[in-house]
Amino acid sequence: QVLLSFVPQICLDMATALAGAGSPMERAMRLSAHLTAAAEQPYVVTLIGGGNSGHVCAGLIHGNTNGRVRCQLLTSVPEQWSLEPTVSFPNGAVQTGRIHKISADPAELIPHSDLVLWTGPVNATKAVFENLRKHLDPKRTAVGTIFAQGLVHVLATQIFGPDVRFFALRNIPWLCRLTAKGSAAAIVGPKSTIEVAMVNLDEAWMKTNLEPLFVVEKGTGVYEPTMTPMPDFCPIVFNPANQIIHPARYWGMFRKYTGEGLKGADAPGEWLYRGMDEVAGAMLEALDDELQQLKDAYYSVTKAEGCKAVIPLRDRLAIQYSDQIEDYSTLAKMVGTNKAYSMAKTPVVTKDGGVHPAINHRVVVDDIGWGLCVLLSIAHRLEAEQIKVPMTVTKMMIDWFQGIMGKEFLVNGRLTGKDCSELVLVSPSDPIGYAATIVPRGDGTWLGSAEELAYEERYGNP
Repeated sequence: QVLLSFVPQICLDMATALAGAGSPMERAMRLSAHLTAAAEQPYVVTLIGGGNSGHVCAGLIHGNTNGRVRCQLLTSVPEQWSLEPTVSFPNGAVQTGRIHKISADPAELIPHSDLVLWTGPVNATKAVFENLRKHLDPKRTAVGTIFAQGLVHVLATQIFGPDVRFFALRNIPWLCRLTAKGSAAAIVGPKSTIEVAMVNLDEAWMKTNLEPLFVVEKGTGVYEPTMTPMPDFCPIVFNPANQIIHPARYWGMFRKYTGEGLKGADAPGEWLYRGMDEVAGAMLEALDDELQQLKDAYYSVTKAEGCKAVIPLRDRLAIQYSDQIEDYSTLAKMVGTNKAYSMAKTPVVTKDGGVHPAINHRVVVDDIGWGLCVLLSIAHRLEAEQIKVPMTVTKMMIDWFQGIMGKEFLVNGRLTGKDCSELVLVSPSDPIGYAATIVPRGDGTWLGSAEELAYEERYGNP
């Protein structure tokens, strides 16, 4: 794949070598040198965004691939980055990365990339993909996200076209944190396996070009995480994770909020997950119950195999964090005593002596518009199949959050609000399989209005 992208140049080099002066043997040697140089062109991976996971990737890629992969970084603050960022491991080991090129201009990095990895928040994915479109050849360059939620596969095909080579990780490959902006990050805990959903890519590509980027073998001595392909995108769309945990917890913290800053005992605590109360826990139980019913209903119609990988939140936590949860008595206690969650701070805005919700933070924006609204849109699509799934608590959460966000998604129980145009939802006329995979619309104009978004003259913050 890398070699094919250099075919025009190889042809030019061959012509030059054969036409040059010297004996036939000398011309043959020059030709051999050109072909060898072309064949050894590095595989180029461009990271977009510099959050926690972006810093870890920047520290891992060069060493993990022994320099076979050239790492680039697209960031709005290139001056803040070191060319040799480090990543530390729980055992004290440190791995030093190498970034070959850092830029704020996608035109400098994207056209020559073999793989582009978006490492930022879910709600910014649409703007980033739109911004990349004019610089990226989807037949040459694979595009992916280190964490996915909602209908990200639909978004990718709307913007890059049906030939896009797209992948999405179900979960971030490690528990990690940023320790020094632009120069250092730490892996708090590795994960043994990571699931990946793909469009126009296969397991062989995943094992060769994707899996090695994220392994922590040099720090822990164990080749992990390994990657497993998913049969479809249902485990991402119906993932019982952030999209239900954050709304329940954040609502619980701010349920007494009326526009005036909370004070004293009513103000939320410093830590996002620690001490989750049973009121929020009950809402989380209800959201998970609705999600599971929705997944089951979707499977009954589509037989999408990925639905089988979606298990109740309580079970998922017990499997994934079995050695880190102190109290299993209730779902609230499982979340609140999970050591893996313990260092996350509550995003708030403090002003006029009171505490207000951080309405632009990803725990709000990601998990309402790109989480609960997506789930509700699937429930509405199932109604056309004469299947009704109760989404009472999901609707309540969307309604409450849109009030503090100043948004309009839900109107009289339907997703017809003016701000739904910002989102990627399943419409009543979309194929029922849309949530699982890419299903072209029968009229041949499957891009619809989203095609305009792909070519719109706007610049998203990379």
